[in-house]
This record gives sequence, structure tokens and C-alpha cells, in this order.
Amino acid sequence: MTAAGKASARLRGAEGRTLGLLALGVAVVSFSMGSTLVKLSHTPGVTVAFWRMVLCSGIWLVILRVTEQRWLRWDDIRAAVVPGITFGLNITFFFTGVTKTTVASAEFTGALTPLLVVPLGALIFKERTRLGALAFGLVSLVGLALVLFNAPPTGEFSWRGVAWIASATCLWASYLLTSRSLRQGRSVAAIMAAITPIATVVILPLGLFVFPGSLTQVTWRSVIFIVILGVLTGTTAHGLMVFAQTHVPIGVISMAQVSQPAMAVLWSVLFLGSTVVGIQIVGMALVILGIAMVTVQTRRGSAR
Repeated sequence: MTAAGKASARLRGAEGRTLGLLALGVAVVSFSMGSTLVKLSHTPGVTVAFWRMVLCSGIWLVILRVTEQRWLRWDDIRAAVVPGITFGLNITFFFTGVTKTTVASAEFTGALTPLLVVPLGALIFKERTRLGALAFGLVSLVGLALVLFNAPPTGEFSWRGVAWIASATCLWASYLLTSRSLRQGRSVAAIMAAITPIATVVILPLGLFVFPGSLTQVTWRSVIFIVILGVLTGTTAHGLMVFAQTHVPIGVISMAQVSQPAMAVLWSVLFLGSTVVGIQIVGMALVILGIAMVTVQTRRGSAR
């Protein structure tokens, strides 16, 4: 066996699983830092969303060129139009919402995405799934109510921000559902290189007309955190997650992602000085438990 063959065999074996788990851990931690980084930028959400997307568009186009020796094709762009629109709107709504409310309320509202995707996926794609698993979603809804209705009276929490996040959650579910055909037969570089420019174009009029003047509200502090977001969550974390998907069972990945909101709250406490009360921690545990059970039961149903 050649040296290249031995290296490939090691990556398929225990060494590959170890590296896959490490990549998964770094990716989940990186994604969990996103909301805190947005708030640390002290910049309007639409501004961060637009310039982060501009940066990511350039990075992913270069990655596509280097890894596949090609640029975007028209079939890539056509398949990415609807997902790109929903992706751009989702990023804008989420970043706007997280600047108007607490990280805890934002992350745990967004964590309910599976409660939308599972039944809609079964309806649209005729997927075999145990819809009874959604009953566990009620546990998550009770937990979310505890998180939202017991927010500390610090002035950081707002229902307006939660409304933005709820809209972003619906848009993220739409992206996941509409990008299914785009993800088939394409690398992550091709997918992201196609989606990000479209998302950038979608965000531009929001910055110009819905939030006039916001796109120029950029400081050196903004630049630092936009670059961190673009490189860390917009590029590196995606690549690591794709690597993990080839070496780690999807069930392990799904369960690891369930922990992401809790880690996001931890970062907000450490770096933003956010406050979380005991009853909210109970609510967070219920949200995670409910989503974890929905994930496990849904995967069991689809495996039959």
C-alpha cells in the first residue's frame, strides 16, 4: 500500500473518527459564538450581516477556484436563488434580533427549528418519519416559555427582538427545505460560493431602504468582529462540519448541535456580562431535552 493509501485508510479508521469528533467540537463551539460576536461588534445587525456576507462571498469563491479549479456555473446560481434569498434574510433577521434581545432568548428560540423542519419535510418530501416525536416538542415549548417569561429585568430582553428571531427561525427552516436539491452533488465550496453572493444582493436593499444609512456605520471595532465572524463562523466552521460529516455518524452530529444554544449562553455570560436566573436554566434544559428527543425519535423513524 502506498503512503497516500495508508493515510487514507487511517482517516477512514479510528484516527479519522478522532479528527472528525475534534472538527465537530470546534465547529459547534465556533457557531455558538456567533451571537455573542455580533453583540460585541456594537454595530447594527444588518450592517454586520451585509459586510460579513461580502467577505464570505470572496472567501468561498477563492476556495471553490482553488479546490475545484473552476468558478461558479449558471446551474449553481439557478439552484441557489431561492436558498440564497432565504439565507440572506435569515442572517439579517437573526443578527438584527440578537442586537435587540438577550442571547439566551435568541438562541433558544432559534433552537426550535426542528419543530418546523420535521413536519414540513415529511409533508413536502414524503419522508418517513415519526411525527409522534413532535410531542416531545411540547417539552421544548414549555422550556422556551420559562426562558422568555423569566428574563432578568436588566433591560436587555425585548419581545421585539424575539419577534425578529422567530422570523429568522422560520427563514432558516425555509432555507433548509429549499436548499435540499442544491446540496445534492455539490461540495460545500460550490454551495456557499453560490449562496453568499445572492444573500449579499438580498441584504443590500434592506440596508439601503429599510435601515437607511446603516451600511456605512462601520468602525474599526466593527471590522474586527465582522472579519472574525466571516472567517470563523462563515468559513472555517462550515468546512469543519463537512469534514465531520464524512467521519462521524450523523446522529452524533445532531446531538452535538443540540448543545449549541447552551454554549452560546455561556459565552454571553462570560463576555457580555449577561445574567441568567435559575428558572431560565431549567427552561434551557427542557428545550435541549425536548429537541434531543425529537432528533432521536425522528432519526429512528427515518431509519425504518
